[in-house]
Amino acid sequence: MVTVILFVYGSCLGSLIVALAWRYAQQASYWSPASHCDSCQQPLKVWQLVPILSYLLLRGRCHFCHAPIPFTALLVEIIGGLVATTISDNFSLRVTLWLILWGFAALCDAQTLTFPGWVTWVTAGLALVGQPSMVWGIGLGLLFLIHRLWPHWHSPTIGDGDLEMLVSAGLLWGVTITAQWLIIACLLAISRARTTDRLPFLPYLTTAATGHWLVTVILTSSWVTPQ
Repeated sequence: MVTVILFVYGSCLGSLIVALAWRYAQQASYWSPASHCDSCQQPLKVWQLVPILSYLLLRGRCHFCHAPIPFTALLVEIIGGLVATTISDNFSLRVTLWLILWGFAALCDAQTLTFPGWVTWVTAGLALVGQPSMVWGIGLGLLFLIHRLWPHWHSPTIGDGDLEMLVSAGLLWGVTITAQWLIIACLLAISRARTTDRLPFLPYLTTAATGHWLVTVILTSSWVTPQ
């Protein structure tokens, strides 16, 4: 029963970050207007806002104008639910929140090649909980240097947001685990790298991190502990 409840909450958070990322991309208010169809602008009814179920009932299309609803919305809701079911202690709760926030950033990055800067600092705070003061100093120092120096680097090979996520991941999981899913992210991105000049890499990083976490939990039936 607890697992079902966690899945429901996680899918709701997944649905929320999809909506917020779309509003970020459109430079619209997070708070108003109420949820509506992107195509016909019709306000959505309550039964059309239930994560996963509404998408399936509507067969992936708007009830009013029949415009397609992006499959990404359903996928993020399912993944959000699955990630939430891994919560069993303080660390897994922090991992879940960390993944959801970076998932929001990844959705923004996929649409605009940018994301809200506050995500970096909130997720860094989640990663630094319980860490020694020296780690706090090193982690925040690295993030500050990236934040200040990267905008002045002409044509960097990797975005500052990508580096900020990697630093945050290193603080949360340790260098070894971060390196493992970084390799996976690079492999996922290779096929797209030849077809576009600027590649939003954050979605691949987030996908790899989420997949690595879920597979680790499934295969080991135990929780990853911070290093």
